[in-house]
Amino acid sequence: MWPSTALLVFSGLLLQAPLASEAVGHLRRHGALSSESANPLLEDGELPPFAKVKPADARPAVQLRLDGGKSKLSDLEASLKTKLEAGKEPVPYEAFVPQIQELYEYVSHPWDMIMHLKATSDSPGLRSVVEELQPKVTAFWQSVSQSKPIYDAFFRLKASDKTFSSLPEARQRIVQSELNSRKLGGVGLSGSDAKEFNSVQAKLSKLSAAFSNHALDARKAFSVTVTSQKDVRGIPERALVAAAEAARNAGQKKATAEKGPWLLTLDAPILGPVMSFAENRELREKMYRGFITLASSNSTDNSGTIVDILKLRQREAKLLGYPNYAELSFASKMATGAEVHKLLDDLLGKAKESANADERQLLDFAKKQGHTSDLMHWDRGFYVQKLQKAEYDIDAEELRNYFPFDAVVQGVFGLSERLFGVTAEKVTDAPDSLWHKDVSLYRIIKDKNTIGYVFLDPYSRPAQKRAGGWLQPMVQRSRTSKGIRLPVGAIQANFPAPAQGKPSLLSLGECDTLFHEFGHALQHVMTKQDEAAVSGINGIEWDAVEIASQFMEFWIHFDKKTLYSFAKHWKTGESLPEVTYRRLLKSHNFRAGTVMASQIYMGKVDLRLHERFADGEDPNAIEKSIAKEVLAVQPLPEARPLCTFSHIFAGGYAAGYYSYKWSEVLSADAFAAFEAGGALQDPSRARTIGRKFAATLLGLGGGRAPGLVFKDFVGRAPSTEALLRYQGLSRSTKKTAR
Repeated sequence: MWPSTALLVFSGLLLQAPLASEAVGHLRRHGALSSESANPLLEDGELPPFAKVKPADARPAVQLRLDGGKSKLSDLEASLKTKLEAGKEPVPYEAFVPQIQELYEYVSHPWDMIMHLKATSDSPGLRSVVEELQPKVTAFWQSVSQSKPIYDAFFRLKASDKTFSSLPEARQRIVQSELNSRKLGGVGLSGSDAKEFNSVQAKLSKLSAAFSNHALDARKAFSVTVTSQKDVRGIPERALVAAAEAARNAGQKKATAEKGPWLLTLDAPILGPVMSFAENRELREKMYRGFITLASSNSTDNSGTIVDILKLRQREAKLLGYPNYAELSFASKMATGAEVHKLLDDLLGKAKESANADERQLLDFAKKQGHTSDLMHWDRGFYVQKLQKAEYDIDAEELRNYFPFDAVVQGVFGLSERLFGVTAEKVTDAPDSLWHKDVSLYRIIKDKNTIGYVFLDPYSRPAQKRAGGWLQPMVQRSRTSKGIRLPVGAIQANFPAPAQGKPSLLSLGECDTLFHEFGHALQHVMTKQDEAAVSGINGIEWDAVEIASQFMEFWIHFDKKTLYSFAKHWKTGESLPEVTYRRLLKSHNFRAGTVMASQIYMGKVDLRLHERFADGEDPNAIEKSIAKEVLAVQPLPEARPLCTFSHIFAGGYAAGYYSYKWSEVLSADAFAAFEAGGALQDPSRARTIGRKFAATLLGLGGGRAPGLVFKDFVGRAPSTEALLRYQGLSRSTKKTAR
């Protein structure tokens, strides 16, 4: 069911739908409407007013919408029962589906705003209210998912061949998706099974939140204070600036980047530079051990939470008639389990030999550099960056000077205009919508018309903000009685903030992240679907949602025009030197086998845990056994990567982490269509093919099966050949990194 997906995966925000008159009466009788006009969580506007929200607003807003939602649901069920009992004809789509979507939007709005703020501006007040309200929200969506009258209405509509076949394709997809989601939501269960299923769902919701909180709290709690300049030798200035600021925030008011003290945290803008550049080996070890054991001990230990989640998921699958949770997951995916295993095994066959060669090369290089002891895990990042410098004469830190954040933003905007005909205009008159001073808002325009809005929240805030990068859908495009409601989304990242007179300077990988997330944003705002259930990324099988995002990354690495549109020195304005560009091309596949093997390992671990986890098994032992099968270098025995694997334990990727590789195959193949079509040399060809990409892979959303959408664009089924070629793992590709 669509809102459950939005809530559990994205916390997707939706603007308020009008109250039904019956619900208004119910709420007035209970005195709940008095504060609605004063509560920002209940405002009805084009943009959510995040800056006005306080934790105290949450309880009354969510409770009001839950009460109103219950009234709406009761009225709808009564109406459907009457219509279903009146005859054998199906209830027309227009007579009930729009009401269901209105219900979804109406109840989701305040809760989803709260969940967005918790992910970006976590506080004890927000956490407390979420923990209090989450069971009520979960119970409400269970009641919607398990509504027999709604299910029966969808079932009869699908069973009527004549009526169903007359529906547009997108609506057929909505009906089929609703039926499937409701089956997975327990609508077919009764008695003790139904009671147990609901209990399992409530427990899983609570455990998922606990997992996320533990990971955030553990990251926030870990730090190493360094006072000696010799101990930070080699660490780039940008990281020392961030570490000194962290020290000042912790009470060391006189801390400076030059003299310290420095508070080293596991925040990415600090951890990455330490592991790659710190000459102090003991410091690297301390930071590394802190990272690999994160959330695996004391009050933030996720070990037991993982076991409980896996056991409950397996029980959930059994209650629904599936042999395991993975099979339950595949019931709503594009791929089958067999297809996924074949893909991962085939890719591993290509990557493993290359990964082993990567390791031999690194060991030989470290020895030549004078490293006489065993090459430990905390040494690898340090020597990898030295190897890259020696092989290609690329200085990763120097390279950052050519990727100032604002320029990279303009680069992705420029590519979007060139390919898809959309422009971005900064909005400066919506301060109530900005939840942090660093957040900016852009109006997305096509053919002189506004088609949506995208927030950009770029910088790391380790004490408040979830790690990683993601797109947060907030408002879905949909047609209402007032016209088209425009889509709104937010790009979240954890880039280094500007410091000491310098702008935020990105690594090439962070440029990838920005282009990736903007790909999601484009699919969200460029959708042509007018029903929220299939607009943007809604209704798309989960293993296909990364196609548009990963597609955007290829333009940085394989289209010189795109790279040079933003690769300019932040101080001098000079373009990236041609010699550096040629070195980047040669280095593109540096350690590609290692990178791919790592992704396959994570996908295989996820599948193994959800295919046949049994009571009494140790998830960490399972993880280590798969590492032995896949990786060239084994993790340390004490490493607990599962304890922070939020994608599968606190997100939407359970038994679906493979989706990144599955989608990457299709995204590489899609980019190859531009390359083969001459779009990299001819702007008019880029525009023509880009408009076709926009009309299909960006525009159709969940209204058409992703395999058919891909064929609409490329003209055939996808192939792994392009991905392997771009990553230097194809037999026909000569590797230049050795």
